[in-house]
Amino acid sequence: MALTQGSKLGHYEILGPLGAGGMGEVYRARDTRLGREVAVKLLPPALAADPDRLARLEREARAVAALNHPNIVVLHSIEEDGPLRFLTMELVEGETLDRRSASGHLALKEILDLALPLAEALAAAHERGVVHRDLKPGNVMVSRGGRVKVLDFGLAKQAESATSGPLDSRASTRLALTAAGEVVGTVPYMAPEQIRGEPVDPRTDLFALGVIVYELTTGQRPFAGATAADISSAILRDAPEPIRKRRADLPEAFGRVIEKCLQKSVASRFQNAQELVEALRALRQSPPNGTTSDEGIHSLAVLPLENVSHDPTQEYFADGMTEALISDLARLRNLRVISRTSAMKYKGAQKSLPEIARELNVDSIIEGSALLVGKRVRINVQLVSARRDEMLWSNRYDRDLENVLDLQSEVAEAVAKEIALRVTPAEARRLARRKEVNPEAHLEFLRGQHIAAGTSPQAIELSLRHFQRAIELDPTFAPAWAGIADCHHTRAARGMAPPAEAIAQSHAAATRALALDDSLADAYMVLGAIESREMNMAEAIQHLKKALELNPGLASAHYTLGRIYYCIERHAEAQELMLEALSLDPLSMIIHTTVGDAYYYAREYEKSVDYYRRAIALDPRFDGAHTDLARSLEALGLFDEAHAQYEEGRQLAGTVAGPSFGLAHLAASRGDVAESRRMLKELTEARSKRVVSSWGIAALHASLGDVDEAFEWLEVAVKEGATGLVFLRVHPRLDPIRRDPRYTALVTRLGLDRA
Repeated sequence: MALTQGSKLGHYEILGPLGAGGMGEVYRARDTRLGREVAVKLLPPALAADPDRLARLEREARAVAALNHPNIVVLHSIEEDGPLRFLTMELVEGETLDRRSASGHLALKEILDLALPLAEALAAAHERGVVHRDLKPGNVMVSRGGRVKVLDFGLAKQAESATSGPLDSRASTRLALTAAGEVVGTVPYMAPEQIRGEPVDPRTDLFALGVIVYELTTGQRPFAGATAADISSAILRDAPEPIRKRRADLPEAFGRVIEKCLQKSVASRFQNAQELVEALRALRQSPPNGTTSDEGIHSLAVLPLENVSHDPTQEYFADGMTEALISDLARLRNLRVISRTSAMKYKGAQKSLPEIARELNVDSIIEGSALLVGKRVRINVQLVSARRDEMLWSNRYDRDLENVLDLQSEVAEAVAKEIALRVTPAEARRLARRKEVNPEAHLEFLRGQHIAAGTSPQAIELSLRHFQRAIELDPTFAPAWAGIADCHHTRAARGMAPPAEAIAQSHAAATRALALDDSLADAYMVLGAIESREMNMAEAIQHLKKALELNPGLASAHYTLGRIYYCIERHAEAQELMLEALSLDPLSMIIHTTVGDAYYYAREYEKSVDYYRRAIALDPRFDGAHTDLARSLEALGLFDEAHAQYEEGRQLAGTVAGPSFGLAHLAASRGDVAESRRMLKELTEARSKRVVSSWGIAALHASLGDVDEAFEWLEVAVKEGATGLVFLRVHPRLDPIRRDPRYTALVTRLGLDRA
């Protein structure tokens, strides 16, 4: 049955066809309840009408829906509309992998960038007991942002048993049932045990992955034939031609990995997907010629420099120099550098360097020490191979504090040279463009950075005072202006100051910073965040892309751009950017929280809960993670746990009103309207004494069904420049008023419909 554009399937509006396959017809659709686009797969009628097969499929689907991995397409639900049964899942914009496999001329890095996420997806699924059984290029998507996504995990078996037909002459046909058992799969990608109708296990998926990677590498499949029977015979009998005969430019180790995947005996293959992941990672870390040198280094972590003075009052200096080295190295586009937040987790840690490297997924580490004596700086640094725990290079630098920026540049340039990293002319100019600094101003700046890492409202206010003191000492010190801009923006975003006032101060400081030094990615990032708050999305995106051009390792720019994308309902792109930020800063509780937000606003509440919990595990003191977790728990109907998290957030947040609003929403969700209104009255009256968001009051009126009052307060929010307005288009709290014509008019007036 073909569905046409505009037709309805339950509460899903069909927007157009996406394709068809063994699982049935696939459509782009809009979920009218949650306001998001999804992919809908209409199951074959024979399957929908068979209770036994349908029950098995639903059991499989529950296991698949529990998978939570960035390279696996999310299965949302199995639903029905009359006699029709259908699956809803994450919509991925991009192309299937078979579009990439025709040429056979991909570079090794490109091949590994596709193969490694595939292997990681298999490892995650196999760990949960889910085997794909029909892995092929057509079941792998590459999103517009380059992220690999595997479709149809574990579901093909039940669907296929309802749709199998006799063998035909096409090489991509599927096999029917045989006397030996149920055979499922697409012939060129099937393992010998599948063809023989024997039981399959995770090693069957590894054979299919080997076929896919062989095809990506050479442009040809390893087992050829004119018919499905010929291909089956080749899989059972023939050895594939070695990859090196077709691609002499690739290392022998790469060919050995793929050949191991393609062994006919399951006992001769990798015994689990994690073994394959490790082998592919080793290939990525190794140089193209297969030697054991470290020319293949593409990622590193700068561990916290040791404060060799052992004076606690100098910790800020050692940490500041660590952050400076991270910032300079992160400017190099071809080097992935772990962000400060994650690197600082290892301060004082009693772990080996190889162990740290594995946890952060890097192939080299910089460690060392810092000492400040009067106006003299001494830094010792060494570069260590993470694979062999072997020192590659070391040096000591002694400078006057005025020349500390030159010192940082020298270290970054030396590291780039040692790892044979290609530095572009633009990157070289940015590294070289240094000047002397005012020593006292620089130390105040480092103190401000050190304190701001605490993230609490008190830490933000204190760090702001240090940045302002730096400017008093040297009005031309651009990084301190950027620090001031960031502090004021944080004050506005977290309700610590009147939004319009704090945003104006932030914009002025960021503009001043760039007038003094137009290479400051942090200042561009703040301007991007401000423009997004002002609903100038095109300008915001431009600023943030500039920030990432100047500093590709700036995790905060990735997640700020991701925030813009989910505010304008570009959810898949938003989640990709958030996950990229997480790869740069894997131990950051802030970034885990923002990844959770990306899923919350896409109405994927279960996934958001997972990331909020990870954020709390990393830092239980962060009030925002508790409040956001409570918000998702409330949406899932887990009211008691939500209440406990809101209360924890309120205790940690002090006078910030966000958790109190959450408790009022929770009361409304529980049906305790009187308590919710009491809290609303209390919050409204408190506006005369402290900062209480007009946006928050509007959203609470919406939850209570006070449509007119909600729009009155939204108008107040517009006048006050409330930061929450950026969520107008996507916030679930506003669902009760979304059908009112005034809502659409306000979205249009603020420009959110044009992004």
